[in-house]
Amino acid sequence: MKVILAEKPSVARTIASVVGASTRKDGYFEGNDYQVTWAIGHLVGLSMPKAYGYEKWSLNHLPIIPQPFKLEIIEDPSIKKQFKVIESLFKNCKEIIVATDAGREGELIYRYIHLLAIPAENVTIKRLWISDLTDNTIRKGLEQLRPIAEFDLLYHAARARSEADWLVGINFTQGYTLASGKGKPLSIGRVQTATLRLIVDRYSEHTSFQSTAFFIPKITLEDPNKPFVLSCEEKYKDRASAELLLNDLKDSMSAPIESTNKVSREKAPLLYDLTTLQRTANKVYKYTAKQTLDTAQALYERHKLVTYPRTDSQYLTVIQKPEIIKTFEKMDTISIREITTDSLKETCIKGVTDNPVFNNGKVTDHHAIIPTGKTGRLDDLSEVEKNLYLMIVQRFYQSFLPDCEKTTRRLQTIIGEQFFNTSSKQTLKIGWRVLSPEGEPEAMLPTLQPKECRTILETVIHEGMTKPKPIYTESSLLGSMETAGQFVQDKSLREGLKERGLGTPATRAAIIETLIKREYIIRAKGKLLPTEIGAGLINSIKELSVCSPELTGDWEFKLKQVERGDLAYEEFMSEIRSYVNITFPKLLESAQMVKELQTSEEKERDFSFGSCPKCSGGEIRKGKKSAYCTNWNADPKCNFTIWLSSFGKKLTDTQVSNLIHKRETSKLKGFKSKAGKPFSAQLVLDSEFKVKLLFQKK
Repeated sequence: MKVILAEKPSVARTIASVVGASTRKDGYFEGNDYQVTWAIGHLVGLSMPKAYGYEKWSLNHLPIIPQPFKLEIIEDPSIKKQFKVIESLFKNCKEIIVATDAGREGELIYRYIHLLAIPAENVTIKRLWISDLTDNTIRKGLEQLRPIAEFDLLYHAARARSEADWLVGINFTQGYTLASGKGKPLSIGRVQTATLRLIVDRYSEHTSFQSTAFFIPKITLEDPNKPFVLSCEEKYKDRASAELLLNDLKDSMSAPIESTNKVSREKAPLLYDLTTLQRTANKVYKYTAKQTLDTAQALYERHKLVTYPRTDSQYLTVIQKPEIIKTFEKMDTISIREITTDSLKETCIKGVTDNPVFNNGKVTDHHAIIPTGKTGRLDDLSEVEKNLYLMIVQRFYQSFLPDCEKTTRRLQTIIGEQFFNTSSKQTLKIGWRVLSPEGEPEAMLPTLQPKECRTILETVIHEGMTKPKPIYTESSLLGSMETAGQFVQDKSLREGLKERGLGTPATRAAIIETLIKREYIIRAKGKLLPTEIGAGLINSIKELSVCSPELTGDWEFKLKQVERGDLAYEEFMSEIRSYVNITFPKLLESAQMVKELQTSEEKERDFSFGSCPKCSGGEIRKGKKSAYCTNWNADPKCNFTIWLSSFGKKLTDTQVSNLIHKRETSKLKGFKSKAGKPFSAQLVLDSEFKVKLLFQKK
C-alpha cells in the first residue's frame, strides 16, 4: 500500500480522486492500492517551555536554550486524532509519497510528522513536487516522483529557521514582558518586530515632517491651436529667486523652442506573484492581504482555477511553453474591459515564443500565479473570488501581448541657465494596454521647426508645498516588506533580503494580522497606524537588531547557504544561540522604557464611570464583560454590576454612564429576543439596582 500525505484535507481529496482512492475512511481515502491522508497545517511543532520543566514565566530561567529541541503534537483533540491516523498508516505501508506544499515550510511539516510518527524502517519515501492541483499536473507529478533525500538540505534550512525563531520569540517575548511589568504579553519576533518598526518609523517621519514651500517658474507660449506651458526644472526655495529668473524675460517677447520626438516601448507587466497580487487587490478593491491570500487559496484548492498562490516568482520555466499554449486554447471566453479574450488568444499564443516571462533562473519553488485553463462558471464564484480571478486572467493575457508603443514629444527652452520644458505622450500601438487603458489620451503638443520661436504670453510662479512620505497602506507596506533590502547597508545582507524580504509571500498577511491582533497597530481608513504601546516598544529597542531588517537579511542569507549546503545547520544554530545570550540582557534594560505606557486593557481597566450608585463608597470600573464596583471584594461587599452586553446588544460607554447616573437610557434599538427577533426598549436601573427592560406604551 502507498500512503500519500497532503498538507490539507481539500488537497488530499483532489489527489485521492486522481489516484482512484474513492473510499472515504476515518481520516483518509483508500482505493487502488493508495491511502491518501492529510496533515492539518503544522500538525506537529516545537514544544513550549513547559516541556522543558518551565511552566511559569520567570527571569530566573531565561533565556531557555533547548539542546536538543523537543517536538509535540498541537494541543487539539481533532489534530491528535488525525496524527494517530497518519502514524498508523505510516507504520503499515511500503511507500510514503510526501505531497505537502512544495517549499521550505511544506517540507518542515512532513519532517516533523515523520520524526514523531516513525515509519517502518524499510519504507520508501518519495516527494511529489507540483505547482497546481489540476488532474494532469498531479498525474505527471506522480510519474516523476523524486527521492526524499534530494530535499534534506531544504529541511535543514526549514528546521534552522523554525528553531531560531523559537529562541528569539519565546525568550525575548517572555523576558521583555516580565521586565516591563506588563500583565499582558508584549510579543517580540524577528519578522513581526522588524515590520512593526517600518510602520512606526514611517508614521513618526510623516507626523514630524515640516512642510516647506517651493516655487516653480512657468511660462505660457502661444500656439494657434492651444497655448502650452513650460515649467522650470529647478524648484526654488524662495519666491524672490524664482522672480529674479523671470525678470530676465522682461525684455524678451519670445523664446526659441527645441522639439524632440522619441518612440519608446512600455513592456508588458510580469505575471503575479502573491505579493504583487495582494498589493494590486488592495489598491483596486481595498482587500486586505489576508483576504487576498485566503481567496487565492480558495481559487487554487476548491475551484482549481489558478496555480499555487503562495509563490514569490513572477516567471515561468522554459519547459512550460507548450503548457501555456494549451492553457490559452482551453480558456473560456471572458470579457475584460469590454474586450473578449477570444479576440486576443491568437496574438497571445504568438507571444509565447520569445517572451521574457520564461526564465528558469527566476523560478525557485513555484512559478508565477496563472490560470489553469480549467473551465467553470464565474457565477459560481463569490464577488471577491470573481474579482481576483479576473485580475489573474487579465494579467495572464497582458503578459503575452505585445509591448505598448508610445511617442513622447518634448519641448524645451533655456532661460538664463535654467531649462524649461514640457512633454506629452501619444500611443502608437496599444499592445497589452488594450486590457489596461490609461484614461483619456493626452493632447499632443504642437510640431515645431528646429529653434522655432514662440511668443511668451504669460509668466507665473507656481507655489507648492513639500509632502512627507505617506503613512503605510497594506499595499505599500507589502512592497516595503518585499524590498526590505533597501533599508540595509551591508551588501551581502541586502542580497539575503533581496530573495526573501521580510517574511515570505505566504506569511506577510498573517504578520499584519498578528500586529493588529496584538494591538501594536490599527487599521484606520485604509492606513496602518501604530498604537501607543506599539510605538513605545519599537522606540525602546530601536538600537537592538531584533527590530531591524538586518537581522532577517543575515538569517535569510545564511539559511540560503544552509539550503545550498554551504553552511552547516549546527553552525547556523550556534550563531543564533550566541546572539540570544548576548542580546537578552540588553533587551531587559530596554523594557524599562515602556513601564509607564498602558496597553488597551490597562487603559480600559483604569477607566472609571464615577462613584457607585449602590454603595457610594466604591468606583465603577470597566472590565472585559461588565462595569463593576471596586468594593466587590471589600467588607462589606458591593455586588453592583452592569453587563456590557445586555439582551444581545453591546452597550456604549455613554449608555452605561446614563444607566449609572440617570438610572435609565433613551429608547435603544438592536436588542434581540431569545428567538432572535430584534426589538427596541429602554434600559432602567430598578430599586434593587438591577438592569431591566422598559417598553414604552404605544
